[in-house]
Amino acid sequence: MHFEWLIIDGYNLLHQVPELARMLGTDIQAARHRLVRMVEETAHAMAQQITIVFDGREAGSDAALASKYLEVFFSPGNLSADTVIERLVCKAPNPDKTLVVTSDHAEHDTVSSAGAQTMSSEDFMARCKADAKKSISKRTPRNKEPKLGDLFPDGL
Repeated sequence: MHFEWLIIDGYNLLHQVPELARMLGTDIQAARHRLVRMVEETAHAMAQQITIVFDGREAGSDAALASKYLEVFFSPGNLSADTVIERLVCKAPNPDKTLVVTSDHAEHDTVSSAGAQTMSSEDFMARCKADAKKSISKRTPRNKEPKLGDLFPDGL
């Protein structure tokens, strides 16, 4: 199904990728960047508008998180990412055409009661990984091992 809006609970999803969860203690910015790059193709195939919401924000801008497919929000200091997600769903023109990715049960219940659909972070990451494998296999001839160049779209 194609949704109008896909809203992702950023840190909840990030914790589903063990190597990224480990990075949180040493390089939180790199962990967020890798997460955005891991999900942007799958997210774009699922919805017209994609928003990833992370808790808090240190000072400064982060142009590396920019993407033509999605926007990244950081909750202000007085609100949690969950609260921002709930407000986005409530303000959505069509909450029933909004999908929220989270494995937080309370968040799931809250956005569902506002009319949004939900998908667990585990299921979403499984779809991202499956889509990445399909993408690589489409660029790699059968019976050949993939090469580094197979991982990049033509023209890059």
